Amino acid sequence: MSRPLLIVGAGVAGLACALALAKAGCRSIVCERAPSLQPVGAGLQLSANALSVLDQLGLKASLAERGFSARSVALRDGASDRLLARIPVESGQDGYIAVHRADLQSLLLDAAMAAPSVEVRLGLSFQRVESQANGLSVWFLGADSSQATVETSLLIGADGVHSPVAAFAGCKPPVDSRLVAHRFSIADAPGPEIEAWLAPSSHAVSYPMRKSGERNLVVVEPVGVPHGAPDSRDWNPRLSDFLTRGDYLGAWPLLTVDADDRLRSRERIVLIGDAAHAMFPFAAQGAAMALEDAWVLASCLATKATIQEGLVAYAATRLPRIQRVLKRVSFHRRVYHLGWPLSLARNLAMRMRPEAAMRADLSWLYDWRAEPIAPPL
Repeated sequence: MSRPLLIVGAGVAGLACALALAKAGCRSIVCERAPSLQPVGAGLQLSANALSVLDQLGLKASLAERGFSARSVALRDGASDRLLARIPVESGQDGYIAVHRADLQSLLLDAAMAAPSVEVRLGLSFQRVESQANGLSVWFLGADSSQATVETSLLIGADGVHSPVAAFAGCKPPVDSRLVAHRFSIADAPGPEIEAWLAPSSHAVSYPMRKSGERNLVVVEPVGVPHGAPDSRDWNPRLSDFLTRGDYLGAWPLLTVDADDRLRSRERIVLIGDAAHAMFPFAAQGAAMALEDAWVLASCLATKATIQEGLVAYAATRLPRIQRVLKRVSFHRRVYHLGWPLSLARNLAMRMRPEAAMRADLSWLYDWRAEPIAPPL
């Protein structure tokens, strides 16, 4: 790897990957199509497995200062607001940290800009790849319509669900789930609890994301309901108040990709984050899996003799875990959106299940840890 590794996309996955590669002793160039990185996005939840990566990157403490910690998620009935269960989300000393995505990205960006082995280039849109004898020539279109090329040993696509890198590699296009996520930001809504309300064919999630009291609210429902923000009359009075007071940020279609297709080993091209396995938000693992990807890829590249061996190891390591997470996400989707009378059986089962058993159900997910990467001598 005499040449810097090239990362397309300066989101959570791309910036975390650059920092992880720096830990492995590798140089990287991060190319982002946006001409400037603005604080965009809404809230996200980071579980202990994600926090372990941030801990290895030296960013966990700074993130904790900006976000809110929670040890459980309160599941409630959408119509009555009645508590159905408290689901433990803890592992060791950590639970969830709920934070604004922009705050996480700014931490990662500041660290990347300060790292001597990381270079961030903005205003470059990926175009194509040409194979060379000892690497790749990657072509970009600049914001001023100029052409630019980067010579690299490895192309890492961290460019989201609509990944141009994945399209160039011949991957299947994203699939529309026929679900939409309505996002709201609520100012001055105190309370540290993460809450989810369950209803037939839909659910809502709310949690604090900034010390100022700003709260994130997401309502997921099928496509085909009346256009615009969800009707507050469909929910209990407390959640209806959130919907009425909240600043409506818009609706995002929920797309998925074929993870088996996108995670398989390719020669000198690899995908991470949503580009590799965009998933529904039913288990709050999108950002966590992106952080895991970044760390595992850097570790595999650092410990294998060649890039190709590293890519094979990365695919073999990540695919089984991603498949298991996707199965859990599908399970949550079915359970969260049950209609009557199946919802009655669900509610009874949750009330009767001990918290220790619920914690054990997810230990395989939350107990994952990022092992230190020893840079090559």
